[in-house]
Amino acid sequence: MPGSDKYLPDQKSNSVLWYAVCGDPKIVQHKFQAFYDHGDKHVDPPSSDQIKEWYRNFRQLGFVDVQDAVIHEEATGESVPHVEQHSKKGTVISTVLHKLNNLFLDGPSIRTFHPYHMELIRFNDVADLEERKNFAKAQLEHIRKWEPILQSMWFTGEAKFYTDGRVECHNLIYTDNRKPDETENLPHKVIQQYTPSNKPNIVVWAAMNSELAIGPLFFTDAITSENYKQTLKTFVSKLHQVSSSNEHPILVQDDCNLHSNAEVAEFLEKEFPNHWIGAGSKYAKWPHHSPDLSPINFFLWGYIKSRVYKTSIEDGDVDELKKRIEEAFKNVTPDLLEEAVEEYKTRLERVIKTHGHLVDATIYGEEIDYDQLKVWGTYAWPYI
Repeated sequence: MPGSDKYLPDQKSNSVLWYAVCGDPKIVQHKFQAFYDHGDKHVDPPSSDQIKEWYRNFRQLGFVDVQDAVIHEEATGESVPHVEQHSKKGTVISTVLHKLNNLFLDGPSIRTFHPYHMELIRFNDVADLEERKNFAKAQLEHIRKWEPILQSMWFTGEAKFYTDGRVECHNLIYTDNRKPDETENLPHKVIQQYTPSNKPNIVVWAAMNSELAIGPLFFTDAITSENYKQTLKTFVSKLHQVSSSNEHPILVQDDCNLHSNAEVAEFLEKEFPNHWIGAGSKYAKWPHHSPDLSPINFFLWGYIKSRVYKTSIEDGDVDELKKRIEEAFKNVTPDLLEEAVEEYKTRLERVIKTHGHLVDATIYGEEIDYDQLKVWGTYAWPYI
């Protein structure tokens, strides 16, 4: 194993930032080789253990190297010390890392809440990319003007839980394909294709903000615009119980056709005047095919799924499934919710940096070509 002292400060720093983005050391190693291994200048990538150690140091101490933290503790009046054995470039890198602590601190953590990966059933590519980028810019501008807006947002959505362990949302299915099969040669190709399931299931609705989850609410019959609106009324009633009249919550829903119903839009405009996101909203429209941006999807449903299916459910036992879902919701803590909402902001920033590309999600049948790593930006690449 190569010693950690063979790596320059910027190589360690970038490895930490890349790991914060994707949470997978093997992807970091591919990125490292593409970024630093040029021509006759060969640099072996750091090991998985080294990457994790650097990141662990950064999480705990705010610095990649423990020695930097020791020096920092001994220093007085200096946010980041200037040390002789570090180059000027190295000191700058350490400073940047220290300042980025809050932004990247929990990058991989949000992805380890559950072992499942989001795969989109449909993505329209160019048109979607531009729409996602514009949405992200507008939302970040709102947040820049008034930071507490994040705490005012209630992310909502529904998911279909099957007794066989499958969970689906609008345009989204969870799989365990977090990374390519190591036995396969690169580039890796996802060969699975979406097929509907005929297994017994139940549709669950929930809402969450940075402090509280409301739900689960179950649809006993096929979901329609009418019973969906009734579910929203139930949510509003519960919301009044946990919020004051001085608060101005912002409801967020995705671009599902069901949410586009005119009566639903009319109801939301009445209850959340100019304070809701979705089809028909005057405030903001949720970008098409973007479940990867909502904490409901990249955190909540995957987390609930991981707890519900720890052991298999007898095929057809929907009552047992419902009971497990209710129990799983009791384990959702405020800390997890707060972190997920903060991750929403991080994802918006990443969408802009990557010109609209997906965050922590892939598309069925998409080819991943690692040669593209050589032309991708420092922090921008499709997450496997």
